[in-house]
Amino acid sequence: MRKNIFILLLLASSLYISAQEFNEAYLDSLPEAIREDVKKRINQQQISEKAVYSRLSETDSKLKKTLNDSGIFGSQFFNTMQSSFMPISAPNLDDSYVLDFGDVLRIQLLGQLDSIDSYQLARDGSINLSYIGKINLAGLSLDEASKLIKFKVNQAYIGTDSFISLENIRDVNVLLSGDVFNPGVYTLNGSSNMLHALNVAGGIGDYGSYRSIKLIRDGKVIETIDIYDILINGKSASTTRLRSGDIIFVDPRANLITLEGAFKRPMKYELLAQENIYDAIRYANGLTIDADLSNIYLYRILDSEVKSIPIANISQFNNIASRDDDRIFVRKNSFRNVRIEGAIVRPGTYKMIEGESVFDLIEDAGGYTLNAFPAGAIYLNEEAKKINSTAIKKLYDDFIDGIIATLQRSAREIDITSLVSLSEQLKNAEPNGRIIVDLLDDSIQVLVKNGDTLVIPEKNNNVFIFGEVLSEGALIFKRGADLEFYIRGASGLKEQANAQSIFIMYPNGTTKQFNRKRNLFASQSQEIIIEPGSVIYVPKKIDNTLSSRLTAQAYATILGNVSLALASLNSINK
Repeated sequence: MRKNIFILLLLASSLYISAQEFNEAYLDSLPEAIREDVKKRINQQQISEKAVYSRLSETDSKLKKTLNDSGIFGSQFFNTMQSSFMPISAPNLDDSYVLDFGDVLRIQLLGQLDSIDSYQLARDGSINLSYIGKINLAGLSLDEASKLIKFKVNQAYIGTDSFISLENIRDVNVLLSGDVFNPGVYTLNGSSNMLHALNVAGGIGDYGSYRSIKLIRDGKVIETIDIYDILINGKSASTTRLRSGDIIFVDPRANLITLEGAFKRPMKYELLAQENIYDAIRYANGLTIDADLSNIYLYRILDSEVKSIPIANISQFNNIASRDDDRIFVRKNSFRNVRIEGAIVRPGTYKMIEGESVFDLIEDAGGYTLNAFPAGAIYLNEEAKKINSTAIKKLYDDFIDGIIATLQRSAREIDITSLVSLSEQLKNAEPNGRIIVDLLDDSIQVLVKNGDTLVIPEKNNNVFIFGEVLSEGALIFKRGADLEFYIRGASGLKEQANAQSIFIMYPNGTTKQFNRKRNLFASQSQEIIIEPGSVIYVPKKIDNTLSSRLTAQAYATILGNVSLALASLNSINK
């Protein structure tokens, strides 16, 4: 048993060493992009064998915060307030600012007496001017205090002008209570209002109201603000400046209504007790243009059950009082924006409804032009493009693994030029998302999806041949001609051509692989039909490190992009 374990460990160790000690000369000979990918792939293989631990990044933290967001309209108001929204110590206030203990005035006298001095309001609310005496200013606005000081100065000094400004403002202590996020006593400056105080306290609590926030002074409510009035109706925010001893009280919220589906701003909305459900719809800016007005539902808790109540008309909500935890759902009509290009009467982007097919799209666009070639139609789909992208990435990784395996072989010289060249082509291959459609058979319905594109090329009388032939390019199509005819038309194969794996892509996007050597003298070689618009590709011979399946997938991917480019060019070249 121990001997077996030792052998396994020795084998694993040798495999690890071989993964590092491959032929460096071959590695250095690779193109830079491929070489870097080979190194990354080796590192990935090593890292995947180890446990990886990492701390939560700042981005993850922000994402977690986003996921934990309540989704209530207004909840982001205090989160997005900039620090510059808070008043600063150096005041820049209007004349309505009310003075009190702690404020500092700067008074400049010019004339019979020249002086510049600062005066802080004492606890009794007064300042003491030289040769003038005490002046009570507490409770006066800055404008009223300036006029009073000028009057006193003019009485004491004839021909003397006075200039008064507010040099510094006092601090105030206010209590935030109720359903505020972080209740407590806060010290703010004298120019602060309710919104400033709520921002410092972190905003509204989980069960607090955004619609009823009260400022209590001397036991009386002197102001109530509604955040929705500010955000939705554009009313000005609180203008009442805070004083020491003020209480800001956040009421508990009443009804929370959820709007889902075809609303311009689907969210949760707080409604006051006297508001009906239509008020929430108004706050959401109404319905979107694609709303399905035949599918409106109110979900409400009744008798300990959630009842689904169909609503015949959206205006009914004007007469339905809101209840906490109501949910309103309006279905969206599933419109799809689909584009059609090429040999079509009215090319462009069309809005299609759910259940319509490519044939409906062609009909909406006015049908084919006289030179249209429906058999070569190109149908592009976004979901297929994503799948194609993943497949190309996986295929490319397999090729990199093949290069690594080749470099790890014995010291004998191995020609990997073809393998590297094919890998480079795969790395640069663009996913196209083409879906094969047969527009000649209207019994097969291909339903359109949002973002799809249909390209109808024009008829052409060419067959294209590329790869390891002596003369690449386009040949005139000849009905009934076989593959050998077109190879001869391209002046034959190059020495490094892989005659055992010739690919043909037909105009509709299907690909066939043909073994020329095996079928050269067989009668079935005539079964290889070449159609106008077909693309013939003759690849290079390649080392057998990779399976024939992988190389066939690679050539089909590359050939698909070549064929797509030719067909797209043909669709617009007239």
